[in-house]
Amino acid sequence: MKAAISLTTTQQLMVEQNLSVVRRTIRRSIDTNESVCGMGYDDLYQEGCVALCHAAAAYDPQAGAQFSTYAETVIRNHLLDYCRTLQAKRRYGQVISLDECREDSASRERLAAYDDRDRQVNRLCLAQLLEHGRRSYSGVAKLGIEAMELKVKGYSGADIAALYGVDQRQIGAWISRAAKKLKKDAA
Repeated sequence: MKAAISLTTTQQLMVEQNLSVVRRTIRRSIDTNESVCGMGYDDLYQEGCVALCHAAAAYDPQAGAQFSTYAETVIRNHLLDYCRTLQAKRRYGQVISLDECREDSASRERLAAYDDRDRQVNRLCLAQLLEHGRRSYSGVAKLGIEAMELKVKGYSGADIAALYGVDQRQIGAWISRAAKKLKKDAA
């Protein structure tokens, strides 16, 4: 959870007078997408307002720049970071459009079935990939495959290190080596 921002009366007034900077920055710098959770205009505007508050709290009038110019830069950078974070989450997670997220029970059942099927396919693919690695690799890469299998079963890096009697960093190195080999392996 992020820490709360405490603004003086002067800083609050600067925020209130410059809300248009948030709208302008979104319009100039960000492509909104209402069908992607977090990328709609309202979500971006809310994030932009948080950034505007941060800008007001950090603004130094002695630095010479106008507050609106400074705030626009802070807002744009914050929104770009926010969008990158959302994109990273989408890349590694399940992508569901907002249209599929209705509150009716039929939609929830469809989403649950979709999620279960997706998990089953992912587990099957992962099991096949790890089995291939166990048969094909030797040495450190094979140890990495075994460590990956234990991770999938819920063991922590410390647990695996204790099983093998090695330092936990070595487990990470094994997994990294195995992952590199798996990525290069065409099969």
